[in-house]
Amino acid sequence: MTAGFISAVSAANSTSGSAGVDEMTMTTVSTPATDTSTEANASPMETSDISSSSTNATTSTKSITNIALSSDVFANLKTQTHPSDSYHMPTLRVIHARVQSDAPILVDGVFVSSFGGGELDAGYLSAMDTVNTASVEGALMYVQAEGINVKVRAEDERCERKSSMANIVFYEIILVQTNETLAQFQDSWGKTPEYGPMLPMDSGRCTPLSGDDDFPAGCLQFNGDEGQPNVGPFIGAGIKDDDVRAPYPDNYWFSFPGSCPLKVWAEKTDECREKTRKGLCNYGEGPDGVECTFTYNIMGWVTIDDIVGITAIENPETGSMYANFTEWCLADSNNIEFSANAETGEFEAGLPFWKDPLNSTANAARAEAVIATYKKTLSSGSTQIDDSVVAVFRALPTPEELAASNPPCYMTVEACGSGNGCKRVGYSQICTECEADEGCETSGSDFVYPKLEKAYTDLSENETTTKIEDGNSTGATGSTAGSTAGSSKSSSAAPTIFTLVSVVVGLMTTVFAL
Repeated sequence: MTAGFISAVSAANSTSGSAGVDEMTMTTVSTPATDTSTEANASPMETSDISSSSTNATTSTKSITNIALSSDVFANLKTQTHPSDSYHMPTLRVIHARVQSDAPILVDGVFVSSFGGGELDAGYLSAMDTVNTASVEGALMYVQAEGINVKVRAEDERCERKSSMANIVFYEIILVQTNETLAQFQDSWGKTPEYGPMLPMDSGRCTPLSGDDDFPAGCLQFNGDEGQPNVGPFIGAGIKDDDVRAPYPDNYWFSFPGSCPLKVWAEKTDECREKTRKGLCNYGEGPDGVECTFTYNIMGWVTIDDIVGITAIENPETGSMYANFTEWCLADSNNIEFSANAETGEFEAGLPFWKDPLNSTANAARAEAVIATYKKTLSSGSTQIDDSVVAVFRALPTPEELAASNPPCYMTVEACGSGNGCKRVGYSQICTECEADEGCETSGSDFVYPKLEKAYTDLSENETTTKIEDGNSTGATGSTAGSTAGSSKSSSAAPTIFTLVSVVVGLMTTVFAL
């Protein structure tokens, strides 16, 4: 898909999904279920360099019996409907990933953030309260470009990855953008149709451009602050497939706003949360594109040590496999996971898994190895994750299964209703322009894409355009490399709890930093 394939679309008078719709009803909505029962028994990863770093690795014969789980965790969500509106975006289901230092915990049979104090609502809120996520490719790119290069760490941090990153966690997300989002950004979508601009998030809030309160226009549009249009809590997306240190195809980054999105976690009071629109739905509720725009389920995770092969390397002193990266690194000064030129990313030394880091084909294979390692974890377990926890993991649907359950692109992207049409690609399900011979759908069941009205503002187009630090603007194909968005030890705040619904999470060391 070329950056300009989403052509300009006129916004005319029609229905709008703004808050304050007169007629609303609550219903239980069943989203399409995907049968992925065979995934848990997938064979272990079988690759050459991108598999294990040990010549003495043993094959595990352990088998994990996965607990019988409901086929669709979203089937019984309570979701508001708006009969007076002729159109709202159909529900979209995607799989995203986050790089984390912590592992989620089970509360009442549900995986939630470990920073919720063991409470379901608090843990659910903590995991996705104004954060960034990525495609699987984007998550591994972040590990490679930002987390493992020994040359950019101090000597006393040689055996600890940046921000103690340890896991890649898989999030199943369903989302419904506001009508105002579709209207506001359809003229400038570029390579990420259906989404607003990707906005860096840090410590639970939008990252200012400078100082403490100079926010990008997009951050102010969540709630119509400072005269910006009240677009609502839109999910943002951008592509970053050209980082010289780690060129990963299909490397998408996303932003998910929560309530009180201009405040860090420690400053999010109940009053602030109640006065602002929320992106994340309350636990047990589904997105409607008005009251909230997304909900999620943590499917499981894979450890970075398992992915790169450290847990398959034998410790000659003990005869057992190394427990983790730190133990392996401390055992010998020559044990280096990854050493590369800090600016160019040129490989100098490290594990076989990370060889050829500047080759996009090799990087794509590495991303596939993440999925393969997760499948192996489902069937054979991990030395770093308790078997009783793995038993509750869910198999990932394939991108094809996701696409079959999702709405066709022409129902959410007007430009996909003409020409060659569009198809959903990858776990992120990004609408991508089809080739002429692919026969992609461009219409169906007499569907006509509606004319959606933009949210009102007196500001000019230039004033409402989100500009980010590297010069890109709304709909552009990148974002600031090395942004401080996300959370780390250095930016964590002391915990302050207001209520279960308005928990403020401190000491958050979840490390996804876009």
